[in-house]
Amino acid sequence: MAGNVHMEGAFEVSSDKVQYTEEAIISQYDYQTTLVKQEGGKTIVAPKTDSFTFKTERKVPKVGAMFVGWSGNNGSTVTASIIANKKGMTWMTKERELKSNYIGSITQASTVRIGNNEKGDSVHMPLKNMLPMVDPNDLEITGWDICDTNLGDAMKRSCVLEYDLQRQLYDEMKQLKPLPSVYFPDFIAANQSSRANNVLTGSNQEQM
Repeated sequence: MAGNVHMEGAFEVSSDKVQYTEEAIISQYDYQTTLVKQEGGKTIVAPKTDSFTFKTERKVPKVGAMFVGWSGNNGSTVTASIIANKKGMTWMTKERELKSNYIGSITQASTVRIGNNEKGDSVHMPLKNMLPMVDPNDLEITGWDICDTNLGDAMKRSCVLEYDLQRQLYDEMKQLKPLPSVYFPDFIAANQSSRANNVLTGSNQEQM
């Protein structure tokens, strides 16, 4: 009975339509469709092929991520999660010890069915292994916020992460502080005005 096989490691396509160089992966793709037209009261359907060339650089560049509202619940939680994964942190809950992971991430945790092996098993490969892509652990992170709360205190305030994990992250997170943000009250919830102590000044044009 056929089953499922999950593969790890390097991924390579063996095809005359795919070329690997030290710098790039170059692939040819033929998109086949149909062209429909009317001639003399008759509908004519003809095959149509559009050919594309894709070039993917193999070297992953340094990538930065800038968060709007960095010291909010989302920004502080994402940042804390990346640091925890980068350091391989573990923490205790009331029930058991947990280890940081990227379960739920499309690029880091999902797999793609790439075909069948000789036994008829479906073979799956992690998406992150199929093409060069940035590892979240390598991201350079910063951001803006209308509030100057450091990321450690923002993490505590959001109450998203388990206390034991917060305790391990706090000293590093408190060193991270958001850049001043533009502040246009018409586009921000009224209950956020009391937090606006880290804003740019000047006219709209000067702030932008």
